[in-house]
Amino acid sequence: MTRPDQTYLDTLLLYYEEEIEGEAYFAELARIFSAPEQSKRLTLLAEVERHAAQGVAPLIARYGLTPRSDAILTQSGHGQAQRAPATWASLLDEMNRTYPGYLAAFEALEAIGPAEDQARLRFLTQHEVAALDYLALENEGVADSYAPLERYLASAPAPA
Repeated sequence: MTRPDQTYLDTLLLYYEEEIEGEAYFAELARIFSAPEQSKRLTLLAEVERHAAQGVAPLIARYGLTPRSDAILTQSGHGQAQRAPATWASLLDEMNRTYPGYLAAFEALEAIGPAEDQARLRFLTQHEVAALDYLALENEGVADSYAPLERYLASAPAPA
């Protein structure tokens, strides 16, 4: 196995850290948005972030990358949640506006990743697909809009 270039490694580490931050972000939002259905959806999004991070954690270990501490990342995620839109509609608007860009970023990481990392990178990208599928259903008012999140949580990276 050849060591991938530094751009790939730096991006992989950043995206891993952002998943840890994202888990804390959504968990804090689930506390802030205490309506049961909203809290349920945000808690599932937090679990999706954790699941995505766990899926690529072996790559972090493989390359000896050192993420910032969970405490720092959690604090950052909570701080981001405190600055998030204050209404459900405005939160969804922000998510609809920004999440497609995240999908493109994860696809770009896949494009530069080595062959042996592709299964885990695709798994990481799929968490954004699940989030976008959730948003589309949520926008349509589908009662179980969170089903794509549950499907992702039931999945695992393909063996490399």
